[in-house]
Amino acid sequence: MSAYLSQNRDLFVIGEFETSRDLIRALVDQPVHVLLIDYSLGPTEVDGISLIKMLRIKFPEARILVFSALYDPATVALALRSGAHGFVGKGGREEEIVLALRKVAAGGTYCDPQMTYLLSGASTEPIEPLARDTPPADPALSASTNGLLDGASLSGREREVIRCLLAGMTISDIAIKFGRSPKTISAQKGTAYRKLGVTTDNGLFKLCGLL
Repeated sequence: MSAYLSQNRDLFVIGEFETSRDLIRALVDQPVHVLLIDYSLGPTEVDGISLIKMLRIKFPEARILVFSALYDPATVALALRSGAHGFVGKGGREEEIVLALRKVAAGGTYCDPQMTYLLSGASTEPIEPLARDTPPADPALSASTNGLLDGASLSGREREVIRCLLAGMTISDIAIKFGRSPKTISAQKGTAYRKLGVTTDNGLFKLCGLL
């Protein structure tokens, strides 16, 4: 992708980074106009909504374009509400990335026409970013699971715990990922389970159609 973008005379690729932490360290010394980021990284990474909010706080002048395989209306709407300026799904045409980068750099917001139509009934109004001392969070979920959790009125942190549980992570794994104590994660899990009307992990997987 970096090599492809560099072929366009109006685009200058300053750098590419394997981790969000490397990206943030680099941006301290090298400001950019547009950040092209993935949405879902490794279990020890700052990613998803947390990364978007962190970037908006630390580098408010940078425009953010998300490029991810997690391309469903719920995830896109949440990313835009959290401060992203555009979202492109992986698997699309390469030239769409260039189109999206140019539009975002010019101050616009980018989604392809089909996603724009799907989002027409969803709110993409910006929500307040996390405070600087708020622990990382990543509430991205699959489209089908999002509908279920929306109906249960889960908070963002409860949603992120459910997402990680569905991905096979343990309480300890989730605590490490988000920088919170296992006790806090267990409490958020319990609250989410009560709202969903389940009492066990198997019950959660069955509810989400995974068993």
